[in-house]
Amino acid sequence: MQWIAISKNWAAYLPAILQRWPEAQEDDLISLDGTQTSLAAYLSKVSGRPIDDVNEEIESWRAGATPADIRMDETEDMRNIDASARYLPEGED
Repeated sequence: MQWIAISKNWAAYLPAILQRWPEAQEDDLISLDGTQTSLAAYLSKVSGRPIDDVNEEIESWRAGATPADIRMDETEDMRNIDASARYLPEGED
């Protein structure tokens, strides 16, 4: 996952963030600006873990696959439709 996509679709990523870090509170996450820096600072504060450790966790999470509910979000429809074209044989639509 690219951080620019996470930041751009911050609200759509909140369930995935809450699942990965259950100590986070949804209202607090909503108030963040969607940057990795703000997320790391917040998670470090609520968990009591060093920010470097939290940043490593975030990078590991970010390097994983995009959650299906994010990929299926209606704001991603056109991108998904465009991407599906590469799986069609020549001459089909």
